[in-house]
Amino acid sequence: MADYTDKRAGNYTILRKIGDGGFATVYLAQHSVLEKKAAVKFLLQDWVNEPDVVSRFFDEARTMERLHDNPHIVKIIDIATPEKCGEEGLPPYFIMEYIDGRSLEDYIHSDEAFTLDDIINIMSCALSALQHCHDMGVVHRDVKPSNFMITKSGDVKLTDFGIAKASINTSKTGEGLTLGSTDYMSPEQALGKRDLDYRSDIYSLGVSLYQMVCDRLPFIGDSPNAIALMHIQEKLVSPVELVPEIPMRLNDIIVKAMAKDREHRFQSCNEMLEELQKLDQPYVPSVEMPAVDITGMHDELTEDHVTGVHATAEGTITGARQAATKPPAALIGVIRIALIIVGFTMLFLLVFKGLNYLTRARLIVVSYPAGAAITLNKDLIGSSPIDIYLPPMGYLISLSVPGHATATFYHNLAARQTIELKRKLFELTPPALGEFTGQINSLAASIRQLPDDPPRNRKDLETYEEKRALIDKSWEDLFAILLAHADDERFNQSFVDFCRRSADLKTAETYYGRLIGEKPLATVYAFAGSIKMMQKNPKEALKLYMEAWTRDQNNRYLLNSLGDFFIADKKPDKAKQYLEMSLFLYPDQDGIRKKLAELN
Repeated sequence: MADYTDKRAGNYTILRKIGDGGFATVYLAQHSVLEKKAAVKFLLQDWVNEPDVVSRFFDEARTMERLHDNPHIVKIIDIATPEKCGEEGLPPYFIMEYIDGRSLEDYIHSDEAFTLDDIINIMSCALSALQHCHDMGVVHRDVKPSNFMITKSGDVKLTDFGIAKASINTSKTGEGLTLGSTDYMSPEQALGKRDLDYRSDIYSLGVSLYQMVCDRLPFIGDSPNAIALMHIQEKLVSPVELVPEIPMRLNDIIVKAMAKDREHRFQSCNEMLEELQKLDQPYVPSVEMPAVDITGMHDELTEDHVTGVHATAEGTITGARQAATKPPAALIGVIRIALIIVGFTMLFLLVFKGLNYLTRARLIVVSYPAGAAITLNKDLIGSSPIDIYLPPMGYLISLSVPGHATATFYHNLAARQTIELKRKLFELTPPALGEFTGQINSLAASIRQLPDDPPRNRKDLETYEEKRALIDKSWEDLFAILLAHADDERFNQSFVDFCRRSADLKTAETYYGRLIGEKPLATVYAFAGSIKMMQKNPKEALKLYMEAWTRDQNNRYLLNSLGDFFIADKKPDKAKQYLEMSLFLYPDQDGIRKKLAELN
């Protein structure tokens, strides 16, 4: 990775690196005349030639400029033009105010405990910053403790508007499954919905507040997708259950901010701030309507409902039927309220069922061969082909047939969305694989027997040319089998391993170019990317991996290859994201489990 220390960016001299991200790196700099410090954010070289990413980088600067009026948002100082960057030999960059302090994340992970005053101060500043964003039509979409900087004087500044109100093709980001941090992601963001609004930021801030109070995240899973699924459907453990001594009002604020349904959250940051400012006031819990005890009413009188004769407590009989006693006013009131509650409950259920019906997602699964057992989130639901309607949420889907490898994939089903999945299940021991291996061994032997250089005499040259022609035909026969099984990782792996052993990666590159033209599958693009990695061309490899990503984000070989790519690129956090996803979908991978253990 490039190092910009001691270089000049405008009127600033770069001093040292202070942070890294998925798209950019941040350096501390000092003005050459005024000697004031600033932070310079450089776009990573990997993305300089990606127009979408460059555009988003400059969008972040423009967004910060729009929001400069709020004291709790980091201010932008200057932005370099493309011409200026070219003159200085630097990638796109912009200059921001430097925050001399620590992130909220650093405080959370330190030994320092938060007082109630600390919580009120930090959250008040955060809510003020976010309310200003929302008033200006900006949704941050990546609210988390690492994006709040706390100065030495206790002031709080919101940073990193890299994905604020962004909607770009994630296939070009290399960042992972979705834009945003899974640990703090709202349910609607985890579902991949595009109509995110300010209430998504409120949820994420609620998660941050939960972590401050409970010293842990609300949802902890084995992989980013598992955590996303928890945000969508798992019930929240109330903070007071973990920390009984916290004020109930603070508990209620967190629970409301983290409501699964955004209609049930605070509807603005100002509304949440108003509740937060009441923390030092007496807490009055909501009062339930007391039940009315009617067991003692008119206990001196009982009635025989058959004869209409009344008896007194002493057992004497009154001879005439008397008019029914009018129920007391209190009882009438209770009955009316009960009927209203029942009526509204039934109406709510009808509306809820209607909305549930209207927002259902449709899932169609077809397997080859047919009859595969289908599980959704590990629950068996039937066999393929199947056509069902489901609540919108994330689903881990598995298909299994005896004698075939199990296919597993994860999909977020959005409201009213239809997803049709057609999956070929691979035989555990396909006969063609043995034939393919045999042809590889035969071709390898023929190549070894062929002289390195053509002979000079005509007779031997003719024999050489005949052998050369047979070898070329063997390559074509091998390619024909590979083409027929282009979606099978085992055939591709055998072919690429053979090319690597025979030091013939150029031929492999040529054949994969042809494969992409005839069968542009995720597996084909992923192996073509691996060939580029073997040829020491990581930039082209990443482009091919991203093409594969647009076709199948559940491809095991692709996920593992991306993990290896980011290990080589010295970005362990990114590598872990892909390897964890691979292990989540395909648990029987001891090699991947070992790699993850080495990264932790």
